[in-house]
Amino acid sequence: MILPFATMNEDKLKEAKRVLSPHGIQVTSLPVPLVEPDTGSIESVAWEKLKQVRERGYERAMVDDAGIFFAAYPFFPGILTKRIFNRIGYKGMLKLLEGESRQAWFEGAMGVLWDGETVVFSAKTPGEILEHVPHHTPEEPGFPFNRIFVPEGEHRTFGEMSMEEREAYSYRGQVLKKVAHWLIQQGSD
Repeated sequence: MILPFATMNEDKLKEAKRVLSPHGIQVTSLPVPLVEPDTGSIESVAWEKLKQVRERGYERAMVDDAGIFFAAYPFFPGILTKRIFNRIGYKGMLKLLEGESRQAWFEGAMGVLWDGETVVFSAKTPGEILEHVPHHTPEEPGFPFNRIFVPEGEHRTFGEMSMEEREAYSYRGQVLKKVAHWLIQQGSD
């Protein structure tokens, strides 16, 4: 079973391959640029991306959307995470949380288009944001919050964990397992 993944992020592609290949699902790259809406929920953005993929004539594809949410600010930064971080960086993000709750969560959704059927699955990873950026943790292009996000039940940031350790907490891993189960059901019908 081959599943094209419409993403430009190589690390997301690698994670999808790692999680789905044991289920007999071969993830391939589908490098199509998609317009990201700036309103709505993580799930509604995934639905919009599925619509764009379908309109381009694809019959099978997977899309995703994700963001981080701060308990101190309802629905924020959410779907605007990347845009806001690119403008204000760690300094601005951490300033927003000064004197506020440090509770946060990653939320992600993956949508699948499979022979006319569409579905979106989502999951969350709760945790908290550190007060400072640890200097010993390297930057990860495309995943800036890994340096400052500590998942619930841990004392280390994602940036301090191995890929295997992260997967125990990963919302994306949770969602990919739901995708695998759904695709297997589609293949058995």
